[in-house]
Amino acid sequence: MKKTTLTAVLLLSVICAFGQKKAVNRAFSEAKMENPNFQEARTDIQGALTNPETKDDAKTWYVAGFIENSSFEKDNVQKTLGIALPNGDAPMYDALVKSYDYFLQSIALDTLPNEKGKVKPKYVKDIRKILKQNLDGYINAGVYYFNQKDYKKAYDVWGIFLDIPKLSIMKDEKSGLPADSTIAILEFNRALAAMQTQDNALAIKALNAAKGNDYNRNDVYKYLVYEYEQTQDTVNLISTLQEGEKLFKDEMVEVQDRDGNPVLDENGKPKMQKENTYTLKLINLYIYGGRYDEAIATLETILAEDPENAEYWNVKGNLYESQKKYDQSIECFGKALEINPSYTDALGNMGRIYFNLAVQKNNEISAITDNVKYAEAREKEVLPLFEKSRPYYEKAYELKPENPDYKYALRNIYYNLNDAEKLKMIEGQ
Repeated sequence: MKKTTLTAVLLLSVICAFGQKKAVNRAFSEAKMENPNFQEARTDIQGALTNPETKDDAKTWYVAGFIENSSFEKDNVQKTLGIALPNGDAPMYDALVKSYDYFLQSIALDTLPNEKGKVKPKYVKDIRKILKQNLDGYINAGVYYFNQKDYKKAYDVWGIFLDIPKLSIMKDEKSGLPADSTIAILEFNRALAAMQTQDNALAIKALNAAKGNDYNRNDVYKYLVYEYEQTQDTVNLISTLQEGEKLFKDEMVEVQDRDGNPVLDENGKPKMQKENTYTLKLINLYIYGGRYDEAIATLETILAEDPENAEYWNVKGNLYESQKKYDQSIECFGKALEINPSYTDALGNMGRIYFNLAVQKNNEISAITDNVKYAEAREKEVLPLFEKSRPYYEKAYELKPENPDYKYALRNIYYNLNDAEKLKMIEGQ
């Protein structure tokens, strides 16, 4: 009885295995028909993908990939002809992605050595041809998912495009693979998609992959700086800033205002200047960390190469001011204004230095109890400093009247200098 039962069980297993192999062939035949029923073909192949007798067969996975690829090709032809797909583009591109996953598994099984220790693949040649034909499809799929705001899927699909040339079956292939310039563009786009996912680690990984290319390289470094700032990774931030400073210091870029809009010259064209983003951020990072000697050394190095850069002199002035070295600070702001007399930030900074010195001096003499002596000290030591501050703030306010700091400072200056007319005027604005 036991022997009969065992034989029956074994016979049932053989029948099931044979049935699964028939299902693979049936699915393959259906997908190759002129008007295939892809849903039926998918149903037929699903059991074989998990059945112990067929799941390790390269043909099973090849047929699964072939079905999905055939579905993609059929829809792609319709789309190319301008015929709208009834369910939109999503099913078409989803089939394309699935085909790749199935083909990868087929390649892995098809390249295993046989019982004689030899590798004799049956499906690799066809898979290789299909993958090369579908490269543009993966580009378009990424664009589709990106526009649908499915940024992670766009990232993954463009990753497939980038991975295909690296597959072992593509070794020594000399045609049909993307040019380096196309790869560079896709790596950049993939990094943009990664940034949109709000996954900092993913964005950093993608940006580091893209930064070795020439395509929009300056932008890649700036995005990478931003990501390291967000993650407060100071070590990699400083390293990236130092790299960026060396790579792009001679690159000409548009001058932008604080809102990121281009500043125009007298002819209505964007003003250009040497790239200084990395240098300024690096110096500010040194200052924030109290590394003043490194900040000064960096500034002196770049000023030796670019002594007519008003912004660098302004930053150096700020650096000295933060250390309460006011004479050196005034000298630097003055140098910035010699180069650019309408440099609003330097005007405001110079006005602030004299304003703060006036307030500081006024606090010092407030301990004088004799009213006559206090008035004399104020006249001699405080008011001249407010007077020195006045023209800088007036010009800064004239250039940028929307800045509340300039208006606040002038109100206090006019009050202390007893200039009732100017005080009334600015309070009415």
